[in-house]
Amino acid sequence: MTSYRNSDPRPPIMQGSPPAMVPPKLDWDRGPWNRWAFQNIREVLPTVEVWRGHGHRRRLDRADVDLDGLSVVDSKGDATTLAGLLDETYADGFLVLKDGRIAYERYFNGMDERSLHLSQSMAKSVTGSVFGILVGSGLIDPAKLVTNYLPELGETGWAGATVQQVLDMTTGVRFSEEYTDRYSEIGQVDVASGWKPIPPGSDPDFQWPSHMFELILRLKDKVRPHGEPSNTARSKPMCSPSSWSG
Repeated sequence: MTSYRNSDPRPPIMQGSPPAMVPPKLDWDRGPWNRWAFQNIREVLPTVEVWRGHGHRRRLDRADVDLDGLSVVDSKGDATTLAGLLDETYADGFLVLKDGRIAYERYFNGMDERSLHLSQSMAKSVTGSVFGILVGSGLIDPAKLVTNYLPELGETGWAGATVQQVLDMTTGVRFSEEYTDRYSEIGQVDVASGWKPIPPGSDPDFQWPSHMFELILRLKDKVRPHGEPSNTARSKPMCSPSSWSG
């Protein structure tokens, strides 16, 4: 079953009692199931709320601009509008900030400004911000080798990489992000993180990692020197600490 755009009728995923359409455990993060699951992750996996603390929240002022008709190109390079692009890319939410003010804000697929949503790789931005604070406080030197802080990585592909290269995701560590390959590194991440169960029918001799750091220590190979850019857009050899959490 393919996914559905915001302009399409919404399938009755997890509707009714008992629900007729239930996301499968191995594919809940793929279309069309992810369109429901990303806003209902607490019904799929154990989660924990991270409290923002007792400091003052910053209220964002508004300076709204109607960008629905803004001319852009779609994923095929054809001319479309921003509204059309958001429909094509199955967007749940989209926000534009300019000069510290909200210029454009749209929600789709039943989402609104207070909905909880799986962060996915946005966790990298949070991790990067925390690293920035630590660097500014003099607690971490981004020019030092990552093994200065995690000597356990000395026997892995990260040996010789600087903290900055890890943060920039420009290390040469081999990491396959082939989502259709259950045995790829990203497939093993699903199991190691508790994201998904071990796929039924898997090779009984395959040693699935029991946790994330076990998988990290297994990444021994490099596909290029640290710091060099990837030669192909499809190549995904980089991996960073922020990826481990997101």
